[in-house]
Amino acid sequence: MEKKYFGKLKSGEDIYNYTLKNDKLTVEISEKGATVIKFFAGGKDIVGGFDNIEDYFTDTSYQGATVGRVANRIKNAEFTIDGKTYHLPKNDGENCLHGGSGFHSKKWTVTEYTDTKISLNYFSKDGEDGFPNDLDVTVTYSLISDALKISYRAVPAGVTPIALTNHSYFNLDGFGDTVKSHILTLYADSFTETDENLIPNGKRPAVKGTKFDFLSPTPVLERVDETFSGYDNNYILSSDQYADFGGDKLRLCAELTNGKLKMTVYTDQPGVQLYTGNFLGGGANFKGGIKPVKHGALCLETQTEPNCVNDGIGIYRKGEVYTHNTVYKVEKV
Repeated sequence: MEKKYFGKLKSGEDIYNYTLKNDKLTVEISEKGATVIKFFAGGKDIVGGFDNIEDYFTDTSYQGATVGRVANRIKNAEFTIDGKTYHLPKNDGENCLHGGSGFHSKKWTVTEYTDTKISLNYFSKDGEDGFPNDLDVTVTYSLISDALKISYRAVPAGVTPIALTNHSYFNLDGFGDTVKSHILTLYADSFTETDENLIPNGKRPAVKGTKFDFLSPTPVLERVDETFSGYDNNYILSSDQYADFGGDKLRLCAELTNGKLKMTVYTDQPGVQLYTGNFLGGGANFKGGIKPVKHGALCLETQTEPNCVNDGIGIYRKGEVYTHNTVYKVEKV
């Protein structure tokens, strides 16, 4: 087991990183934001991130972080439960993105650590970022052969919305170039159509025959050009294929390959957000001094739909428990 000092939060709290390792994978997790810092598979570090904790303070792309209470966008940064309206930070135009200041910026407490497993806990107080009631959250990272499993458990003290995800950016080539070599399959028959502010408009059209069609293996940037800047869309999963990971039966979500490595994603969530790093570029260098570039990585964020809380989805009450499991399995081709 390896624990190393990473630096201090702006609050002055000390932050440590922890390494998980087996004969297939090596993954480094930080107390800061319960963040995936490194993910070595096939001899390459396949997730984005920074060498220094200070660069995470200025990062606006949520590299590797656990995001919540509610991932993705909440329209007009507000929602109403039981006749009461709650107001959140507006950090994405008029909308709230990834919970405002969010879980990604906080120190998490390690509650369990072995060679292949780590659990981290965060207690979100009533009123934090405008969300009601206390929330006790635990995220567990575990290595199962060639797979990284992420498990979430959140227990509310009273009614509140919960929709967590991990925001790792993947490039199976390592980093420094775009993901133009990557071939993607998404096991989703339809997607969540959005307006110009990326808020769902209520339509969930079929993907077949459109630029959103990844039902068969397709170069991920094939349809990206001067008229289409890339993907930032939720796909509604439809596969009937499942696999068991540590007793959890998870649905096949996506496959990504560069011809050398293949990453397969499984989840118990209804959707996955495909984001192709449309706003990467500029800012701090990635690990090893590599300059970030537009489309230099992609995210596959398993989740409920964007703005779910305003559709009455993801509302949990006292006594109810939120759970979520996702697996990223990486193997040589």
